[in-house]
Formats: sequence, C-alpha cells, structure tokens
Amino acid sequence: MTSSVSCHMRLLLNSTVRALCPLIEQEIGGRSTRYLREYDLRRELVGCILGSQVRYEMAVAATENLEHAGLLNDVYWLDCKDDDFEFRVLEVLVGRYDARPHRGSYRFPKVRAKQLAQTKNALARVPLTSRLACSEAPKRLRTNLVEEIPGLGPKQASMFLRNTGKSYDLAILDVHVLRFIEMQGILPIEKASINTVGRYEETERIVIDYAGSLGYPVGYLDLAIWATMKAVRELRI
Repeated sequence: MTSSVSCHMRLLLNSTVRALCPLIEQEIGGRSTRYLREYDLRRELVGCILGSQVRYEMAVAATENLEHAGLLNDVYWLDCKDDDFEFRVLEVLVGRYDARPHRGSYRFPKVRAKQLAQTKNALARVPLTSRLACSEAPKRLRTNLVEEIPGLGPKQASMFLRNTGKSYDLAILDVHVLRFIEMQGILPIEKASINTVGRYEETERIVIDYAGSLGYPVGYLDLAIWATMKAVRELRI
C-alpha cells in the first residue's frame, strides 16, 4: 500500500529510476534485431518463456542448462522429433542432465517442456528472423506472438521484443513495475489487472504515459524500475 511507504522512500525510488534512464539509453540505444541470428532470437525467446512465473535467476539457469545440453541448436529445433525433443527438455528442467552448469530443478518442467516443443513447431513454420523482419506495429507483432507461441503472454512477448531491440514502446508489467507504480501513487495495485490482453493494455497505457512524462520510451523505464526494485528487494527495504 502506498500509505505504508514513506514520502522519502517514494522520492528516493523515483530519483533512482530517473537517474538510470539516461544510462540505459546510452547502453542500449540503437540496438537492432538485424544483427541477431535465428539462434540468438531463439535463445532469447526460450528465456522469456521460461521466465514466466519464476524468479529471474531460475529462468536464466534453466536457459543456460538447455543451451549447454545443445537443445537450442538447429539440430534439435529443425530435425528432432517432437516427443524426443520434449523428453530431452524435460530431463534438463527436472535436473537429470548431469553435465548442466546450474544445479537444481525448474519450477514447471512438464508444462514448459511441452510449450517449448510446441514453440519448436511454430518456429519451423515461420522462423523468428522472418517474424521480426515484418513492418507490423509493435503491438500487433506482440499480439501475433502471444497467439502463435505457446507459453508467451503479453508481458513475456513485450520482454522478447525489447530484449531483441525490436521495440522499446511496449511495457513489461512484471511485479517490480506494478509495485513501483503503486508506491508512486500512479495506479493502485488492485486496479493494475493484467490477466487478459485487454486489461494488460489498459495498465500499459498508464505506464507508457508515465514514461513519456520522463522523456523516455517505456522499455527504458522498465529496465530502470526493474534494477531499482530488485535492489530494494535484495536489501529488504
């Protein structure tokens, strides 16, 4: 609740986010998808799918384990049978791949293994390089990804498009961003519903307007908020 957050804390968080935005702009300004290979895009997409409903660190570890097992390579994504691919992914996610660089298991192994097998089929029909080469508006492109890629909701699709440099004009409404906008009094958390695409876009418009008031694309603001709120959580503030 905003009432439980001191004015000093709100101002400190706001000033930190404002200070980070120009640094992020310098770091990622001008990044483009035209330099990314299909493998790079595939790896990013898998990371975004695995990032749903789990901590960032778990998603990164699971993605790196799959990569280490060779399961993101063309030999599996283009030639491996669906059942075999799904089984091999599941083995890695549950922790049965002994050579994995990260120990532990992933939170939703069966669900994600099936979604990645289905994603493999979707990308066999239309690869990511072709999907991102189109001139469709970012929101339309996001909608297409959500409709065609299993396990990809609007938040994860927005993250994929931002991380690949395709668009910085879509909001990534994760728990950090939602908590920040509540603490700043921009939108009460109970009204920040993102359980449907329509409701997601309603909240997104508010965050985009706030980013505009700071003079930055919402994709830069998201990164600034994520870094700030993650530090707050780790410091138990």
